[in-house]
This record gives sequence, structure tokens and C-alpha cells, in this order.
Amino acid sequence: MKKIILTLLVSLLSGQDFIDGEKYNYNVFFGPIKMGKASLETKSIELINNQEVYHFNFSIKTSKFGDQLYKIRDEIHSWIDKEGLYLVKQEKKIREADFRRQSKTMITNNTAVTNEKEYTLPGKVVDPYGLIMILRNVNIPKNTSKKFLTLDEGKIREIEIKNTGYKSINTPYGKYNAYTYKPVYNGKSVLKSKGDMEISYAMVGNNTIPVKISIKLKNGVIVLKLKSY
Repeated sequence: MKKIILTLLVSLLSGQDFIDGEKYNYNVFFGPIKMGKASLETKSIELINNQEVYHFNFSIKTSKFGDQLYKIRDEIHSWIDKEGLYLVKQEKKIREADFRRQSKTMITNNTAVTNEKEYTLPGKVVDPYGLIMILRNVNIPKNTSKKFLTLDEGKIREIEIKNTGYKSINTPYGKYNAYTYKPVYNGKSVLKSKGDMEISYAMVGNNTIPVKISIKLKNGVIVLKLKSY
């Protein structure tokens, strides 16, 4: 994979601080059916390789009813450096439908180790789920896009994120006029690959909050709508 220049710059990430204990709770839907709950939380700042890092925790759990449709027990942790907000460590416990897996990744400089397999990174990488928090501070003008290099369970991938503009979003917490960041393929905004996310952000009080998150799974798309924070 050839090297690319990431457009995730520190100067773009000064809009909103990350706060210990910041937590967003969501209802999870498959179509019109409520099937579980999810949360996104900022943990206390930690020290890894002698540097301070942010710790984000993202989890999804389906209810007993939701289990009958598509059982999910996902627990995802990512640690991101405070200076550039690049990935330092990632841990995932995934249980979806009839399969489950675990992975742990550690990054030192341009070397990563995932489940004891070592490899060289082509550049600085970001965590796909950490992007939910990071992207709220990245300025992507309407109908333009930016590229990122992500690392997920040892898989390196270049993604392009486009701002598709504002639209009205209904959530259990309220109705918002939100702008949406969405992955782009061949110039078109679409959820194509497993793990792709469409994220809608709105101003709630003085904060920019991810009020709606759509995630592509193996057998369809689930939608997370803000319930409380």
C-alpha cells in the first residue's frame, strides 16, 4: 500500500475538548425495530509508552428480542495520542450472530503488533471508532471530502469521508438539524464495506455531539440514535 498524506491535522482538532467521563447513550435500530443499546464514552487519560493518551470505549449490545434478529456483543477500546490523535492501542471483543473474535493491537512509531503479528505501517493511522469522536472537530466543508488511513484488527485501509450537508434528524433525545459525514466510494456516498459508518453531528447546548450513527454490518445496517448524554 502506497503512502498517503493524512488530512487529519492537529490544527483542525481544537474545536472541542475531550472530557473524562463524557458519555453518549444510544438506542440501536434495525429498520424501524429497536433491538438494543450502545454507548460511546471517554475514559480517564492514561499513560502508554510514556505519553498521555485518550481512552475511548464504544460498546453495542442487543436485547433478548434483538438477539433473535442479529445478536451483538461488541466491546471496542481505542487509545489515541493527545498531540496528533493517532492510534496507539486498540482492543476489540466482537461477538456478532454466530461468530466471535478478539484482537489487540499495539503501535510503537511505525510498527504495529496485532495478536503477536508484527508489521510496518505506511503512515500514521487512526481508529475507525475513535473517528466518531475525532471527526466532530474536523472541518470538512459541505460537498467536500478528506482522506484518512485507518487500522482495524490489523487491517490497514484508506477511507474518504464526505460532508453531505445538513438534514433533520429525529432521536429519542430530540430533533436536530445535523450535518453528516459519510464514506465515499467512486465519488458516491454509500455504506459499502463492513464497519463503514455514517455519522451525523448536531449542536446540543454548547457541544457538537454525534446524534446518529449508521454502521454497516455483515447482514445490513444498524442505526444508533442518541438517547441521553
